[in-house]
Amino acid sequence: MKHPCIEFIIACSCCQIYNEFVKELAKDYPNVETKIYVAGEDFDYIPKYGALSSTILVINEKEKITDISKTTIRAAFEKANESAKVE
Repeated sequence: MKHPCIEFIIACSCCQIYNEFVKELAKDYPNVETKIYVAGEDFDYIPKYGALSSTILVINEKEKITDISKTTIRAAFEKANESAKVE
């Protein structure tokens, strides 16, 4: 993926509720490349991050967020968007 980017890897069904929220934020941050993976359906993330048993959000392929909430997701998009201004 190019930078800035957000990768949302959904590994549990309870975190599926954030799927639409991430999609909506992606529309608000066009400079941030966004990819959503669902464990058991998508496998492209496994070579980079391994098999996961909990949901994570990855900012710019470096910073992993495990405390998933609307607040942390929004902050991740803000951080990725700020990195677009720096590069």
